[in-house]
Amino acid sequence: MRLRPFVITFILLWVLSAGLTLWHGDFAKAANFGDSFGAINALFSGVALALAIYSMILQQRQNAEFEQKTLAAMTQQAETIQLIKTSLVQQANVARVTALTYLIEREEQRIETLKEWGAQSYNDENHYSKGIKAAKTRIDDYQAQIKDVGTAPC
Repeated sequence: MRLRPFVITFILLWVLSAGLTLWHGDFAKAANFGDSFGAINALFSGVALALAIYSMILQQRQNAEFEQKTLAAMTQQAETIQLIKTSLVQQANVARVTALTYLIEREEQRIETLKEWGAQSYNDENHYSKGIKAAKTRIDDYQAQIKDVGTAPC
């Protein structure tokens, strides 16, 4: 909005100068007067070109700086993603060990229950020896899985 008063002033001055030139009717003097500003016109054109080149150089520098910052941010994000991945793998391993530990406890309870039933019903703790043996096999398998989780790379 600040540019509007300048544009309006420029247009009014241009219309006023054109009107004065047409009213006085001396086009030769007007042409000579206009031609006298040729050197100034060339100077302003050269300055405008220099400013345009300077503007492009500044923009190129800003683009290079933006690219460097973007690459740094992307590198940092990649590192963060790797840390998150490692953390998720560790959390999954902890959850797996917790679940396997719970299953071991359940199998140990099953062994105790089978021994109690055998003792109560048949006066023989080993009456359900096949079930006890199967539960011990499952416990050994769960313990092997826990060891595998502990040695697996993250």
